[in-house]
Amino acid sequence: MSERGIAAGWFETRRRGTLRWWDGSRWTEHIAVRGRTTTLAEDRASVRRQLILTEVVLVALMVVSILIALWGSLPVVAVRPVIVAAGTAAVCVPIVIARQLRLVALPSRRFGVPALR
Repeated sequence: MSERGIAAGWFETRRRGTLRWWDGSRWTEHIAVRGRTTTLAEDRASVRRQLILTEVVLVALMVVSILIALWGSLPVVAVRPVIVAAGTAAVCVPIVIARQLRLVALPSRRFGVPALR
């Protein structure tokens, strides 16, 4: 147990379903995401891979939708919602993912456990 009286253990972070290890004196890199133990670096790498795949799929969907609108038999009005949705998602997904990555590093506010700076 640390001098502050908080024993080592897993504590919730601000990202739902994620715990971070407190060793009694400081926060470590070890996290548990939905029961699977990993580190912050591995979790970030995994999320980045998923983000890249998502971005590639969204951009491909947007390009295909534009090509269908330009050269296909469907009117632009029918394809426009897909183009707008894919473009919006391609812009918003990285912002949301970046916020989630910041939240996993921050422990939830708990009395006696120092917050990261």
